[in-house]
Amino acid sequence: MDYKAMVIIDLDGTILPRKGKIDERDLEVIDMLEKEKVCRVIATGRSVFSFKRALGDEFPLDYLIFSSGAGILNWKTKELIYSRNLQSDETQTIVKKLWSEKLSFALHEPIPDNHKFLYADIDNTTPDFYYRNELYYQYAKPLENPEVEFGEACQFLIISKNNSGVHEKVMEMFPGYHVERTTSPLDGKSIWTEIFPRGISKGSGSLFLANKLDIPMSNIMAVGNDYNDITLLDWAENSFIVSNSPDELCKKYEVVGDDENTGLCDAIYRFNERMDIW
Repeated sequence: MDYKAMVIIDLDGTILPRKGKIDERDLEVIDMLEKEKVCRVIATGRSVFSFKRALGDEFPLDYLIFSSGAGILNWKTKELIYSRNLQSDETQTIVKKLWSEKLSFALHEPIPDNHKFLYADIDNTTPDFYYRNELYYQYAKPLENPEVEFGEACQFLIISKNNSGVHEKVMEMFPGYHVERTTSPLDGKSIWTEIFPRGISKGSGSLFLANKLDIPMSNIMAVGNDYNDITLLDWAENSFIVSNSPDELCKKYEVVGDDENTGLCDAIYRFNERMDIW
């Protein structure tokens, strides 16, 4: 399809409220976008498996940027059009460094099976860490020895308390990688720090897709709510943030309604009023 424009939407806390039910008005506007030949993209930190677990297999969508840009899926054909993983030597090095610093972590298998992971319980971390392991108990296995031979991996995840300094420490430990922060979608307060290959982000994934579909930057908008949306919001020429976002992000981007009160609709209509694309 020759798309006239692209709308890129974060999932948790943006279109999907903490209570887990998408507003019917948001679903209506998403259906409207398809009729107007506007490409509908969700950019999420979730894996494909986790996304389907939340919204099902038939959600009205064109492309899914998942795992914060590590993979891109043509949602209608289910074709994986882009993926990138950490190489085995990188995985081995990161495991040993985290272990030596006594930081508990999850090590996710490479795409497309990155909903499966090993977890190292080293430092009696936050309750969110254990809750996540229980939530995915069928796909989580304990890691008890850092000397095990590892293959490729999609990403690492470290969960810490807010203002604990763990995120900043991990950033200093791994300057050659993309280290990303997001607020836990589970308890809404813990900090999730993820380690990806350099150059992997929601922004880079969106750039890849825009180039592939030949959609000009002026005809692209993005809406998000959290720290892992910063690369996306900085990249897009037309950026919006829902009002339930952290204060420091609300000061940086144009604010629309919250995730439960037509924030997405507000952003999309403002975008079209400005650009007159459809």
